[in-house]
Amino acid sequence: MSKEDTANESISIYLKSDEAELDLSTTHKKFFLSELIAVNPDTNILIGLTDFECPYTFYTIRQGINDQITLGFNTLAYPSGEFRTSIIPEGNYDIDEFLTMLNALNCFIASGIIITFSKRTNKLTLTRSGAYNKFAFTVSTSCYTELGIPKTLLINLGISGTLNLTAPYTLNNTINLAGTSCIYIRVNNLGIKNLNSKGDSDGTICKVIADVLPNEYIYYRPAEYFYFMTSRSQIREIDIEILDDQYRPINLQGGVFSLTLSLHFAYKIRQRFMRGYYLKDPEIVEGERETL
Repeated sequence: MSKEDTANESISIYLKSDEAELDLSTTHKKFFLSELIAVNPDTNILIGLTDFECPYTFYTIRQGINDQITLGFNTLAYPSGEFRTSIIPEGNYDIDEFLTMLNALNCFIASGIIITFSKRTNKLTLTRSGAYNKFAFTVSTSCYTELGIPKTLLINLGISGTLNLTAPYTLNNTINLAGTSCIYIRVNNLGIKNLNSKGDSDGTICKVIADVLPNEYIYYRPAEYFYFMTSRSQIREIDIEILDDQYRPINLQGGVFSLTLSLHFAYKIRQRFMRGYYLKDPEIVEGERETL
């Protein structure tokens, strides 16, 4: 079928990530079509996501994304600031594994900080056992959501610490080891005008809820299909990217995703009218004016 009775037949494009021509990452692929899809100037191309499946094989803590903790201190020995960084090994954690791992990180051991967890509040508490009283989680700390640190608590490098451990300090937010709540599917190169929460147009074609456990499949089963206008009159290349709920890259660890894009075609009403107007015989046009 086609929209608005154009002469163009609808097209379904079936894409598998392991068949992409250009592999930018496990979730960022470029596909090149062997046949050019093109329309007349009076026709729009509409695109929609018909189906999608993806294994939940990405981790809660991911290398280079949310695995870094950096503490900043102002001390007599380092008046301009002393910083200690540790990297959390990527993977999925339960609270017992996460707490053991945190207390084994050098940034906390060297700073004399012990971390405990309350099952009642689901929050982490920091206790001082060394010489440092004041410190800060710097903006380089990328796992603040998982630790329960408000983003507003992170400070710029070089500024004095804001947490005072003269007494145990409980972080403001609960820990979050649940992983991403959803994934966003983007088509980066077709001029899709959907907006994110900042009002920016980022090419997102669909938000898919990640409502399964790790190592199960995430499926997109829409109750109805939505089609979005592209800014292209020709399509040869399709750039697909999958991001987490904070618009960050994910790594499927060798997993394969697949999806179906459906293309429909609709006339641009004004251009269609003008095209028909100018193709008519002048005497017919004059006759139509007289009947108005």
